Amino acid sequence: MQWTKKGAHLLLQVRKKVLNNEWEDVFRKMYPDFRPIKSVKDPDIIQEAA
Repeated sequence: MQWTKKGAHLLLQVRKKVLNNEWEDVFRKMYPDFRPIKSVKDPDIIQEAA
């Protein structure tokens, strides 16, 4: 299997967004009801999950 130039470019764009912690904001614009922001950004909730 080979990547097309367009497919490789799109994959790298997504990878960059994920590594720069920008992907959730982009995803939330497309799907506003994705999940409450508090559940992701609240340190207490993050500690409970760990």
